[in-house]
Formats: sequence, C-alpha cells, structure tokens
Amino acid sequence: MLTFYRNALAAFIATLVLTALVVYVGIVKSTLDASLFPGRDAAFLWASAIEPKKPEGKTQVMLKSEVGTVEYDFFLDPEKPFPYTHYSIYFVDPIQSFVQVDLRRFAEISFKIQCDPKNVLMLVLFSFDDKVTNLNNMSSRRVSSTAFSCDKSWSEITINLADLDTPHWWLGRYGYEFSDTGYQLNKTMGFAWVNSLQSPLNTPSHVKLTDVKLLGTDHRYIYAAAAVSLVLWIVFFVWLFRRYVTVLTVDIREKVKQDQPLMAYKKLSIEPQKDKEKSAVLRFMATEYANPELSLEMAAAALGVNRTKINDILKEELGLTFSTYLNKLRLTEAARLLSENEEANVSEIAYSVGYNNVSYFNKLFKTEYGCVPKTFKVLYPLKDSS
Repeated sequence: MLTFYRNALAAFIATLVLTALVVYVGIVKSTLDASLFPGRDAAFLWASAIEPKKPEGKTQVMLKSEVGTVEYDFFLDPEKPFPYTHYSIYFVDPIQSFVQVDLRRFAEISFKIQCDPKNVLMLVLFSFDDKVTNLNNMSSRRVSSTAFSCDKSWSEITINLADLDTPHWWLGRYGYEFSDTGYQLNKTMGFAWVNSLQSPLNTPSHVKLTDVKLLGTDHRYIYAAAAVSLVLWIVFFVWLFRRYVTVLTVDIREKVKQDQPLMAYKKLSIEPQKDKEKSAVLRFMATEYANPELSLEMAAAALGVNRTKINDILKEELGLTFSTYLNKLRLTEAARLLSENEEANVSEIAYSVGYNNVSYFNKLFKTEYGCVPKTFKVLYPLKDSS
C-alpha cells in the first residue's frame, strides 16, 4: 500500500503541474493584445487625421511626428464658444477609405500620454450609426467619449470600452433620446484624442502619445482550459479509485493468507497437545473467542494458569499478546464468514465473533484489513479467493 501512496502522490503532482500548464496556456491564449501604435496589428489598418485641417480663427492643430511617438500641438481660440481640435486614427483597408471593424472581442483601450501643460482630454470612439451615419459626411459618425487627465509626466491610461457615453449634444442633434447612449462596438470606425471644455484656452498645448493597444479576453480559451483541466482530474480520480481498489484487493488477499495460521491454530487447539498448558490455552481461545466478556483474567481463572504464563505461551506460539491474539482471531473469523456468505449481515457477524459494538468492530476491521466489512465482502468473495 505504501507503493500505491507514493505512486498516487506522484500522479497527483503530475496532474497538478499539467493542470497549471493547461490553465497557463489557456490564459495566455485568451489574452488579446492588439497594438495600434507604434506597432501595427495587421488586422487593424488605419490612417491618421487632424481636425481642423486649417486654422479656424486662432484654433489650430499641428501634427509634428508619428515616428514611435505621436506628437502634436494645438491652440484653442478663447473667442470661440466651443473650440475643437483632435488627433484621430480611422480604420481603412486597401480598397476603402473608411471601414467598420468589430471590436467586441476587446474590453479596453490603453495608451501612454504626456501633456504640456496639464490638460483634460477626451478619448472618443467613432462608430457607424445605422440611422444617422453618412460615409460622405464624417461628422455624422456616432460619438462616444470619456475624459482623462494628463500632465508633463508619462501616464498610462486604460479605458473600458463599455464605459464610454454618447454626449447629449450628439443625441439631440440627431433626434435621439438622451437615454439612448448605446453604441455598436462591431461597427467601430476609429478613435480620437480631443480637447475638452477644461482644456486651457489661449495657451499652446503639446501632446505626446504612444503604446496604443486594444486589450481583451477570448473566453473560449478559458472555457477550453477549464474543460481540459476537468477531464484531467476526472481521469486522475478514476485511475486513483481503480488503482486503490486493485491494491486494496491484493493487500486483503495477502492479509487473509497471512492470517490463515490463526485458523489453523484454532483447529489444532482442540487436538491433543504434548504441552498441556499450551494445549489448554489454545483450545480455550479457539472455543471461547466469541464470548464478548472474554478477558485475560477470565482465561486465567478458567484455566488455572496465571496471566503472565498465558501471555508467554501466546507470544512464544504466535508472537502476540492475549488481547492482540483475541482480536486477530475474532477478525480472521469475521473475514472468513464475510467471504463465505454474500448475504452476511455485518452486525450479526460482529456479534457472532464477540463484538457487541458494531462501530468498534468496523474500526478494528478497517485497521486490520484496510477497509470496512462491507467493502471486504465486495473485494474478497470466497469464490474469487485463492
């Protein structure tokens, strides 16, 4: 049985390691990370644009670089009620100037940004609106946005795509109710970094932008990893159970085989012995073991032999003390009765071999044979014994 436990531990560790590997691969595969800038994922082709293209009053934007870092300057005219500038990326393909991409697999957009002076900008998602958008008029794209702060230090901003809101001015312009703030990620047309109402007016502003990424999780790989892990553990426990039953059956057979001398002594004890004291002790044990009141004191009184002598005889003959021999004799007889009678009642057998307490009998039996009597009946029927 010790070898079984060692093998079971090794199999458990192997299954645990394999499960960890499967889960790790599942997590890695499920992690979506599409780079838009400066690296460009082949699935997301885009072109950049600035607005306004030409100065409007004093309001203007100037793109300075798109190599490694997007750098642009803008200036907001304090005389205008809502001066507006932006740097945008809009999705394209080799044929069309404007395309819609499905971003439902992605949950977030992240980027690093630096602003001088401190600023509050808006991240805007442009999407195609079935009722409103006209590809010949890009201002009809649905606008959904959220604000973020930036300063002279590089900041990493992560925005959940589900947290963007369509502003009231856009909804009102196109006759939507203000509660209708939803947008379709599967019809995304691009992103823009836009000044907000809290951006400084009449002040030159400089922006640096890099490491723009789309982040998400493909849950199919998580589910697949969980399913494979479950199968691994089912296989492990099935193997463990079957192996345990096999090993336990072998151990039971070996134990019963080892206990056969006890039965032999039981039979021989009723035959004449040269050593009368030994014969008397063995005969007494063989005939009285089923008495639940049997004790060393009772045996000594019945045989007229002192307790030490009885123990000496049993140790010399079997290497066991009185109480140990008595339990082994009772349990061996119980094992024989269980194996010979498939319909045997465990309680009746316990009483028949000298145990008034069935729970105590079950405990002793399990200690002796590694399983409870009911399991023993299944694993060691007489017809299969050898």
